[in-house]
Amino acid sequence: MRSIKTAFGILSIAVISIISTSFVRSGDKDKEETDPEIFYSMGEVKAMSPDSIPYGTYVAITQEIMHKKENLIEMKSVTIDQKGETVEYNYTMNINDPKFVVKDVGGTYSGTGKLHGKKWKWTSWDYSIYYSNPEGARMEAFNYISLVGLIVNKAFYGADGKMLVRYKERHKFITKEQFEILYLQVLKCSTK
Repeated sequence: MRSIKTAFGILSIAVISIISTSFVRSGDKDKEETDPEIFYSMGEVKAMSPDSIPYGTYVAITQEIMHKKENLIEMKSVTIDQKGETVEYNYTMNINDPKFVVKDVGGTYSGTGKLHGKKWKWTSWDYSIYYSNPEGARMEAFNYISLVGLIVNKAFYGADGKMLVRYKERHKFITKEQFEILYLQVLKCSTK
């Protein structure tokens, strides 16, 4: 049972880490005019049981391309676990403010959410993601911007509706150069 929770935990971490970094933007008017606009982030993800027993800590690096005219966000995220194992995820988000629809490129999950705040400068958002395998499993999350960065609280539920894993995350923006260096290092490690 623990291995199932851990496997779903890793998948869930990646999915939500990607979504978690979406929508947070700087407030400068010149950047608002840029389309597409690209952001990079890195975050720490702590997975735990519903009663707060630690399962592990992960790191996620993310590239987010915001196509404002098309109301579309393209995401690429890589998660790294404590053993150095990496997984890359790609998905799109279709924005119909104040709502959005998310789908991964591989067709393993999809979901919907609601945005709070000014368009393209949202301050919080909540969402539900539904998985095709295991069918009936879902993730519920609430994200908000704080003084320390993006804070994410989420929970993964099995097909029976029982919570299996909780997550607490913190994400901060990084530069394109930092992302590229980290991404290259991750690729090197994953090919060994």
